[in-house]
Amino acid sequence: MPFEITSPDIIHCGAGKFSLIANETARLGTRAVVVTGRRLHDSDRINCLLEDLADRGVSAVCSEPVTDEPTVERVDDLAVFARDYGADVMVAIGGGSVMDTAKAAAMMCRNEGITEDYQLKRREIINPPIAQVFAPTTAGTGSEVTRVSVLTNNAQQIKRSIAHPQMTPDVAVLDPELTASCPPYLTTLTAMDALSHAIESAVSRNANAYTRTMGLAAIEQISNGLPACLRDPNDLDARLACLLGSCFAGLAMQAGLGASHSLAPAVCIVGGMRHSEAVAALLPHVIALNERREPGIYDEVKRAMGADDTAAHIEHLCKMGGFDNNLSQFGLKASDWPAVREAMNRYGSHRQTNPIEVTDDYAREIYERAARR
Repeated sequence: MPFEITSPDIIHCGAGKFSLIANETARLGTRAVVVTGRRLHDSDRINCLLEDLADRGVSAVCSEPVTDEPTVERVDDLAVFARDYGADVMVAIGGGSVMDTAKAAAMMCRNEGITEDYQLKRREIINPPIAQVFAPTTAGTGSEVTRVSVLTNNAQQIKRSIAHPQMTPDVAVLDPELTASCPPYLTTLTAMDALSHAIESAVSRNANAYTRTMGLAAIEQISNGLPACLRDPNDLDARLACLLGSCFAGLAMQAGLGASHSLAPAVCIVGGMRHSEAVAALLPHVIALNERREPGIYDEVKRAMGADDTAAHIEHLCKMGGFDNNLSQFGLKASDWPAVREAMNRYGSHRQTNPIEVTDDYAREIYERAARR
């Protein structure tokens, strides 16, 4: 079966690699916009980066911080800011929201119209984006290595991706020092997002040799790294293992995901929680139901994870990080299913690549299990 794989030109891995961002940016351009979240914005680390960029002849400025889930409107604002500045490099240092916003804005810098046009397929991406240098501060989305930007469109009440091979960042920097300050709850939730990418890629109906291998490697890294991070948040080797797992999972999810990602965007729209919270709540219920319908499908996953029961082990890891795998804690009830179904049918992604086709009835069973009290 033919397939294509995209990845950054280079991925730097290890403690202290943050220092390479300035060199890589200078290699790619002369005017940079730096995008961060609230915590890093105007921090000593970012101010030092701006000085390093100036020393290398790069004019750089910080945009307003990305503080919420990425939206098409926020992307439009950032793209206007970057175009007005004349940016030829987008530097994103943050979690998934920061990177997805920056990635879509880098594309919009070189393409006409508004972001919604591309999300709703009213326009096709014609021109490549400006260069991108990404450094994740959480080990979760893997956005630093993917061609995808997942955006909320509040006017249309959808959460849908924009994807194109040329949107893949040019450089990824995996520095565990950037994730060391993540508290246990956030460390766990972001790891669950990465683990869902890895597991669902490994068993996807469209999985190929590359995506399956990368997915299983990601499962092994996260399964080893997450418990160690929770025992010692300053264990940089464990933090790097989680970053590698997230990166591998990002590279793996090029052949479609599964039911947790069919439902999660709809659950987020109706319930108002983070994507990682929705995925973490749904994932063990998806696995249990898939395995009931198709026994043995997770055998390779179990070996990579070092566990006999995939769903139970995920619940155990979540409890270690202070998260309970249900949706009722966010105020969702079984009676909210009609609203969730409507939102899911507007989104409709990954329904055919789950091992079992995600019909409305199948999705309802998963949702009701996850929304138990």
